[in-house]
Amino acid sequence: MATSVQTGKRQALRSLWIGGRLWIGAVVAVLLSATMAGIILAHVSRLFLHARHDVATLEQLRLVLDTANRISAERAPSNVLMSGGPGLPSARDRLRAARAQTDQALARGAAIVPAALLQDAVRHLARARALVDQAASQPPAGYGAVQNAVDALFAAYDAYRAVVLWRAAPLIRFDPELAGPVQHALILCFLRDDAGRLGSTIIAPLVAHAPISSSNIAAGDRLSGRIAMQWQLLALDPDLTDGGSRLAALRAEAETAYFGDGQPLVAGLIAEGRHGGAYTSDAAAFSGHYVETLTPLEIWRTACLDALLARYRQKEHQALDVAWIVGGMMLVVVWLIAGGVLLVHLRVLRPLLEASEAVVALVHDQPVRLPLSHPGGPELRPLIDAVALLDIKLRERAAQARQLKYQAETDELTGLLNRRAFLMLGEPRLAGAGPGERVFFILLDIDHFKAINDRHGHTSGDRVLVAVANALRAHVRPCDLVARIGGEEFAILIQAPSQGIALSLAHRLRQSVAGLAILSTDGARVSVTASFGVAAGDGLIWRQCVAKADVALYAAKRAGRNRVHLAEQDVFAWPSPPRSGPLPA
Repeated sequence: MATSVQTGKRQALRSLWIGGRLWIGAVVAVLLSATMAGIILAHVSRLFLHARHDVATLEQLRLVLDTANRISAERAPSNVLMSGGPGLPSARDRLRAARAQTDQALARGAAIVPAALLQDAVRHLARARALVDQAASQPPAGYGAVQNAVDALFAAYDAYRAVVLWRAAPLIRFDPELAGPVQHALILCFLRDDAGRLGSTIIAPLVAHAPISSSNIAAGDRLSGRIAMQWQLLALDPDLTDGGSRLAALRAEAETAYFGDGQPLVAGLIAEGRHGGAYTSDAAAFSGHYVETLTPLEIWRTACLDALLARYRQKEHQALDVAWIVGGMMLVVVWLIAGGVLLVHLRVLRPLLEASEAVVALVHDQPVRLPLSHPGGPELRPLIDAVALLDIKLRERAAQARQLKYQAETDELTGLLNRRAFLMLGEPRLAGAGPGERVFFILLDIDHFKAINDRHGHTSGDRVLVAVANALRAHVRPCDLVARIGGEEFAILIQAPSQGIALSLAHRLRQSVAGLAILSTDGARVSVTASFGVAAGDGLIWRQCVAKADVALYAAKRAGRNRVHLAEQDVFAWPSPPRSGPLPA
């Protein structure tokens, strides 16, 4: 009996000793796991706090950059208002709205911007606005008054640039990861402003109808050089804004709009200003057109900033997700260790102790079934979704390509071919006329179109362009090419057996244009005529044929306008007067 009791005590002590050692090991394993998880969580927490700080500072930088852009954007409506042209009330309303947006942006930034820096920028901005209002109140504004207002607007932006650098400098200096993206954002912001400044260098000469000063020419040269350098700097780090095809497309659109249209427009007006100031555009029309060329650049800048902020917000969310995952894994590890120890204790340790002591007669050992499952189908779901998404994106891309092709070949206002499409379709026809057919180039220009715009407004001018385009379209065959190749200049390319048919068509078109009944926005009748130049393309290349028709057109204008003039080279080849009648189908 005593031996049995002693044996039972020894068995209980051994079971307690072995079980205690097992649980001690489990506690040690839990502590080691907790230590490792704590180290990981500490690192993840630092990443999360760093990412949150980056997002907050980038949002502040975005705010000051947007405010800087609003200050820069005030220049366009200010320029239009100082021009004193048609649409002055609407120009004043647009400027009032632009100023309100700037003031709202400045108010939002007041909480994060040092008061001294902000007050300096506000003071410069108030002075610039006063000079703009003063120049606009005494039409026609003089060269000096407009230039002083423009320079004051530049100074207001430069004053706020100190705020931009104040916010960006710590990010560049102390955060290597943000240095590149922040510099990229700054270059984009300053590029947009410099492009706007380049357009403003020609505003005072346009308003005053005076030659451009040497200082403005020098400023334009400096700005052009700086813009080119900024664009090259942006090209050095394409990965900083690598947001896929959308950002690439926006970049290409911005480059095409500005360097293909905006900058050449300014260069052309500066060249006109160098030679006496006989400008082909007024300040209001130039400002409206030039702002349109800057819009894609501003859209690209905004998209890049959005992409940058989205990337760092994603980092913040990822760090938080990792923290939750690590914490969850730690709980799982603790549960697994405790469950494993309990399982070993209940399913392995106790039966072994009982067997070793030859006391336990039965051993209960059941296989552990892990709750593993293999759904199968869900693993394929991302691939199926990806294929479906690819199909949608390809169809969207095809639709966009068709739309872009239409936009690239069609004049947006009139629906006719544009210059590029006219050249692309017309040049092969000029070189490949069929037997018995000759190619004729008809060039026409609306007479006194600038006066129509000045008197009735640009909306009425647009109505005139659309009406003329419809008249041309109604009198030509579907196989003929009709295009708007300039502001008020149109071109027609036809194939006809004789010169008389081409001249007959030109006369009918002239009569049709002269008979148009067009009302302006205020109900007044707009009188429209056009001058025509007709040239045969026999044995000529495209450039020669266009030049030939152009000479004939200007001969028609010199002869009094509202008439058809045949190219002089073709007069001797015309054996009989032009016959009337419709152009053969």
